[in-house]
Amino acid sequence: MNREVLLDSQPERIISLVPSQTELLHSLGLGDRVVGITKFCLYPDEWYRGKHRIGGTKDVILEKVAKLAPDLIIGNKEENKRGDIEMLEKEYPVWMSDIFNLEDSLKMIQKVGELTGTSEPAEKLISEIQEEFDDLEKWVAANVKEQLSVA
Repeated sequence: MNREVLLDSQPERIISLVPSQTELLHSLGLGDRVVGITKFCLYPDEWYRGKHRIGGTKDVILEKVAKLAPDLIIGNKEENKRGDIEMLEKEYPVWMSDIFNLEDSLKMIQKVGELTGTSEPAEKLISEIQEEFDDLEKWVAANVKEQLSVA
């Protein structure tokens, strides 16, 4: 997306504009550092009940964002409206993902880990995901061969 986000320090007040990335932030152990999520960020349940909601993915309530004073906002090109992002980035660092495939997803996890100072758990998660996909590919290869030889 030809954007670069530079942070002076590790973010302590993060807002997530995308449910899947909210779940990632939880998996990376960011707990109290995530201060705002959307009304569609239902998981984990304790976050849904315990975090400030700043509207939806396509209708961010800018006044609610301002009250939370984030030092990092994380969004997604497909999920969030360009106008909202353009308004937010005038005041706050806004990092956007743009995901088309597994490789993009893994790079997104790596980048979020770097931005939030959680590179170690991010790399562990990437390894686990890659291992699961490798196992899936092996299973498919074995079962497709088996099915072809039966036919």
